[in-house]
Amino acid sequence: MNNKIELLGLEFHFGIGFLTELVDNTGLTLLDIDEKVNSGDVSIYRNLMYYSRLYAVKRQAKQPDFDFYTIDDLIDNNGGLQGEFIISFVKAFYESINKGVPVDENKKKVVKTKK
Repeated sequence: MNNKIELLGLEFHFGIGFLTELVDNTGLTLLDIDEKVNSGDVSIYRNLMYYSRLYAVKRQAKQPDFDFYTIDDLIDNNGGLQGEFIISFVKAFYESINKGVPVDENKKKVVKTKK
């Protein structure tokens, strides 16, 4: 998984730089973010997308030409909170967070017994 995704022709960037941008500007922790996503707090999506997009633009040494309203419109005009746009973004975000996390291959598998 790359630390970036392109959606609707726009680059969104993840990784430590994005997380620093997000935490420094919102005061959220990774635990806060996870809790907000799981609780359905809609404000988290605009924050994640805004700071991800902002970091991508800064990496290109460009000035942002968008604001939170632009992000809200992107979400609303592309299926809302249940749309493929937001679902793809959140999936990519979590994949970037979990990238490199070891998986325990020794866990026992549940097997159905025959009756």
